[in-house]
Order: sequence, then C-alpha cells, then structure tokens
Amino acid sequence: MLGRVPCRLRRMLKLVGLTVFLCVVLFALFDQVVFSFPTELLTRKHSTFVYSNNGRLLTAFTSEDRFWRKPVELKDISHKLISSVIATEDRYFYSHPGVNVVSLVKSAIANLQAGRVVRGGSTISMQISRMIEPKERTIRNKLFEIFRALQMELRYTKSELLGVYFNLVPYGGNIEGVGAASYFYFDKEPDKLSWSEAALLTAIPGSPEKLRPDKCLDCSRSRQEFVLARLHHDGVISSLDYKAALTEEIPSQRLQVPRHAPHLAVSLRSEYPEASLLKTTIRYNIQEVCERIARTYHQKYKAKGINNLAIVVIDNDKSEIMAVVGSPDFDDGRHSGQVDASKAARSPGSALKPFVYGVAFDLGTLSPEMMVPDIPVNYDGYRPVNYDESYRGLISVREALIHSLNIPAVNAAFEVGLEKLNEVLRRGQLTTIDKPYHYYGLPLILGAAEVRLTELTNLYAALARDGIFKRLKTLKSDENDAGLQLYSPEASYLLSEILVDLHRPDLPDSWRASVGNFPIAWKTGTSYGRRDAWTIGYTPRYSVGVWGGNCSGEGSAELVGASIAAPIMFEVMSEINRGKQKEWFEAPAGLSERVVCGVSGQPVGRFCDETTTEIFLIGISPAATCSVHRPVFVDRSTGMRLRASCTSGRDYDRKIVEIWPPRIASWLVNNDMSAPLAPYDPECFAGVDGQNPSIISPEDGAVFEIAYDLPLEYQKIRLQASIASGDGTVHWFLDGKHLRAVEAGEVTFYMPVKGRHKLLCVDDAGRSSTAIFQVN
Repeated sequence: MLGRVPCRLRRMLKLVGLTVFLCVVLFALFDQVVFSFPTELLTRKHSTFVYSNNGRLLTAFTSEDRFWRKPVELKDISHKLISSVIATEDRYFYSHPGVNVVSLVKSAIANLQAGRVVRGGSTISMQISRMIEPKERTIRNKLFEIFRALQMELRYTKSELLGVYFNLVPYGGNIEGVGAASYFYFDKEPDKLSWSEAALLTAIPGSPEKLRPDKCLDCSRSRQEFVLARLHHDGVISSLDYKAALTEEIPSQRLQVPRHAPHLAVSLRSEYPEASLLKTTIRYNIQEVCERIARTYHQKYKAKGINNLAIVVIDNDKSEIMAVVGSPDFDDGRHSGQVDASKAARSPGSALKPFVYGVAFDLGTLSPEMMVPDIPVNYDGYRPVNYDESYRGLISVREALIHSLNIPAVNAAFEVGLEKLNEVLRRGQLTTIDKPYHYYGLPLILGAAEVRLTELTNLYAALARDGIFKRLKTLKSDENDAGLQLYSPEASYLLSEILVDLHRPDLPDSWRASVGNFPIAWKTGTSYGRRDAWTIGYTPRYSVGVWGGNCSGEGSAELVGASIAAPIMFEVMSEINRGKQKEWFEAPAGLSERVVCGVSGQPVGRFCDETTTEIFLIGISPAATCSVHRPVFVDRSTGMRLRASCTSGRDYDRKIVEIWPPRIASWLVNNDMSAPLAPYDPECFAGVDGQNPSIISPEDGAVFEIAYDLPLEYQKIRLQASIASGDGTVHWFLDGKHLRAVEAGEVTFYMPVKGRHKLLCVDDAGRSSTAIFQVN
C-alpha cells in the first residue's frame, strides 16, 4: 500500500509536467501567431498636406509611391461614415472574432448559384488583410486572409482596426484613405461628412475604379443610392435624412490640389519629412494677393529683362510669415522658377544703411539733423562714390539717409566701427554675414555682403518692434521668441521717422503731404551692376520685403529698387491694410525736442543765427554746442585775419563766420560752395611758446627736379606735418601767402613752381615751423 503511493505521485507529477509543457508550447504558438504579425504592413507612406493658419489647404505632395494618403484618427471621422460602413460592410463587426462564418457560407452558396462572385462575405478585418497583402482571389488565399484577420483581432482593438481600415481603403485612382478622399471629392475634413457623402465613400471601395464619380457618375450614384436604401431599411438613418441625402448632388470631378506658397511648402516638407500635416502661419487671402501681384508685375517686367520676383510679408507683433512668394512662376524652368528667391543670398545694395545710422544714434555719434560731409574720401585706397557720382558738400544725417548717399553711410560705418556694425547684423540673424568684420570692410554697408530677403525683412521688422529682434515663425507649432534688443526704442523711432519721409513712387511727395494714404517707413536698395532691386517697408502691423532681379545673376538697366521693387511693396501694403485704421509709432519716453543750429545741426551755440528743431536721445545724442560759427578779426587795411592777441593797435572788424574742419572747408571753397576765409597774417604767429609743429614733408633743404616728360600734376609736392597734441588744425603758408588749412597729419599737395620757396606751418596755438626747398 505504502509502496504504491510514490508511483501514483510520479504519474501525477508527469501529467502535471506534460500539461505545463503543452501550455507553454501553446502559449508560445499563440504568441508567435499574434506577435509575428508584420505590423509595418498596416502603415503606408503618407502624403504631405500644407495648410494656412486658418486651415485652408495651400498645397500638397503625393507620397513617395505617388499616392494621396492623408492619415486621420478614428475620432476625427464622422460617425455617419463609421455607421454606414459597418451597416453595409460588416454589421457584426463588434461581435465576431475577425471572421463571420455564417456570412462566408452564405456568400459561397450565393456565388455557386450565380456562377460568379456576387457576394463577398469578408469582414472588415479580412478586407484589411486583403488591402495590406493583395493576392489573387483563390480558396488558399481566402484562408490566408482569415488567418491574418484572426491575427489582427487578437492583437488590436476593434477601434484600432477601424482606424487602420479607414486609412487604407481605396477610393479610386491614387486616392487611399478617407482623409484624402474627403478632400478630393468634397473639399472637407472627414468629420464634416453628410449622410450622402458618407454613403458615397462607403460605396466606392466596392469597386474603386468603376465607382469613381469622376469616371462614372451614374455608377457612383446607383451604388450610393443602394447604400442609402440599406441604411434606411436597417434604421440607421431616418426617412427625412434618407430623402435629403438622395437629393444631394454628387461631385463629378476630383478637386485639384492648389499650389500656393510652393517654395515654402517644399522647404517645410524637406525639413519635416515625417509630418503628414503642416500647419503654417500663412494667411491664405494675403498669400493669394501677393501671388496675384507678383504675376501681374512679372508680365510687365519680362520685357525689361527681369524674370524673377520675391515677396515676403511679416506680422510684426507675432513674428510670423504671413505670405511668401519665392518666384512668380514655379514652373518657369528656363528662368529658375523653382529657386526660392526669398531665401537666395543676394547683394542688398543700400538696404543696410538704416542699420548703421541706428547704431550711430544709440552710440551718440550722430543725431538726425547733424550735418555730415558728403565729399570725396579715401580709406586706404577705398574711395566710395554716390549713386549719382556727385557730392553735396554738407548734408544732414536725415537727408543723407533719405537720399541714400553712400559717402555719409561709409563715414558713419567708420565712426561706429565695423566690428560693432557686424555684430549687430549678425545678432539680427543675417546668417549670410558669417565672416569676420574685416573680411567685408567698409563696403559692407553698401552691399558687399549678400543677404536673404526673408532675413532682411525680419531685421526691418525689428525696427517696428521698438528695436526688438525675434526669430521668424513659419509653423503654428513654432515656439514664440522672447526677443533680443538690437536697437533702443528711441533709435528705432528716429529711423522710422526718417524712412517714412522717403518719396513714394505713387505719390507726388511723402505720405505726410498726401492725405488719405497709409504711412509706411521704407528703404530701397540697388546692387552694383543693377543685378538686384530691393524695397523693404514696414508699419506698426506689417513688414513687406520685395526683391526683383534674375536668379541667373544677369543685370538689367531697369533694375532699380525705387522703380522695380517699390511699386510692388506699396501695392501689397495697400491691399493688406485695406479697411484698417491708420496708425503710427508712439515716440518713446527717452526722446525729446531741442533747438539746434540750422547750419551745423549741432545744439545751438552763442553765435548761431539760424536755428531749427531736432528730436534727440536724451543723454545720448551729441551735446556739444555748435563749433562751426566763430568770431574772427579781420584787418581792415590788409584784409588778413588776426589772432585776438594780435589786434592791439590794429584797425579791424569782428565777424561771425563758418569755420568747418580744414578738409571740408577746402573742398567747399574749391567747389564754389563757400567763400574762402581771409588768410592769417603771418606776423601774428611770431613768438608763441610751446613745441612747434614738425614738418614731415618736404624736408628742410630739399631739392625737386621737374621731369619734362611727365605731366606736372603727377609731380606734386607732398605737404604733411604733425603737432604735439596729435590732433587739431595746421595752416600752410607758402612764401608769405596762406595756402590751405588741414587736419594735423593729413596729407595735402602743392603744384610745383620753379624757384626757392619758404614753407611755413602754423598750428592752432600759433606755434610754427619752417622749411626751405628748391624746385628746378
């Protein structure tokens, strides 16, 4: 008895072990069956749909295999379509395990009786299996569909399977999924479908090519009516909905994909390849306006040899791109229509000039009414010239910017420092300026560095934001930028007040003189060789940038910013501001008004007769009073100037005259823009204490031989002197006559005349040095 117990126990243990083993094997087989399902078959390469900020389609791209697929989640599909599909295709979907045996048997009997396939019997899960692995319809393949359906049912929920079905189901041609079908047939999202539309989308997959409404409208209508009748019979829809659905029109054509902002769309698709939906910041209506304007001007400009245009519109407050045109004709392969000119690096010409003056305002080196020289200059061999190759002598900063003069701008860049200017431009995200400041040199401010229209327009938008730069947003999902202070609000306001006074091509004068027009601050640019025409304009709300030219780099005599790009900018501004109230920038608290000399633009001094007013930066703008108007003493008998210490015993007149720095004064006199000052009486400079000027050239005792085979103008004698203080004015006298006055260290020249000459050099304090030289 006791000996049998262990045997029974052993048998029981073996049985338990075998059971466990079989369970493990079965579980492994189950796991293999369920989890060996190739999940990658349930997803397809998607198309890309690009939308405006309010959800309107801008354009779209097919998938890599050239299909239209727009993935949607089940929650975003109308319950009408879900109910219609389940009622028509698989009414027991929520209760069967993936296969409806009764339906399969009935289908087999019906098909045998008819001698052809008249009934499918496939469940939604089996249809998914057929869609992901299409095969010839045989009994063997039907069994494989059943196997796959069971696999999916074990692995996925019913809702997940419905979601897969609605994203894979074919709708004729290259349309797959209800997302794409809803757009191409009805121009709406799948959650907005009516009963009529839901019935049509239920009907088409039964025979996608035959039932396409754009191929056979009657076929589609007949099958749709069958589906609606089925829904009505089964109580899915009411009689009222059934009758209304029957009267609803069926589309006879597929919707065509629009093509707005194609360059931006291509760029975004490349940047976000995994995204099926891209929601941009583009305003659909403004984009349409810009494209229409670009096409119109393109037709005008082609005859002038100008084949490419670009437009950028920015919402200043939100720092969003509202519209962008990369070229007027994307399909113009001959003229590089697919090149996005809004992002192409091109020379901006004069379009960077406002930014150097902004730096100067903030540093306190310039103020708007200050007079600056517009005369020939030479910076180590670099000799800038104005656009019209003329010189104005003296001009206010305001007028220099309004007239876009090159020489004052280059002088301003030299004064503020190229390193500082380069830093500001790079902080303003002009990404093409990526080399050290000394690489560009002073020509930087005249267009030596290339920039992109989008980036340059956004830099101008910073002026509209009180000097705050923000990164530009193109997608609604982009994060907001807190911003970076590039310029003070005060400097930004001063620039806006100057730029708003530019002459508009469509107006007889600036906007202030034309009631009823919108105030716009704007600046043009024309590159060297007339290869690029630019205009950037901004208001408190918007900034608009326009570029015109040829992507090939070919120039045109007509390519001038004011005549090519400006009219487009103003038309865009007019359209986007239509119906809006006029507005302008408020003056910041750090500005005030002061009286300045009407001649020098410096704060009025005791000898200034003519005055004007200026808006200035409190505590920053230059505060030194006018140094141009000074009293002088003129001997009545000789007509020569006297020093104050030399007036005793002399009969003289006291006069208030303009005394400009020597280089400026000399140019003004030589160009008949100013009368020469009376020369100093050399006797007044005798016996003054202190270190005398040092004559560097010519040396005392030098002898010069005139070469008769060389023009005399190439044999001028160099005059140069230095003084102990390092700066100031030196006066040159030759043989007792005043020759000219120059800055200390400045080089000037004397046309040689044969003979022995005495050269006298006198500084501001009256100290002097002499040199004797001979010309043979």
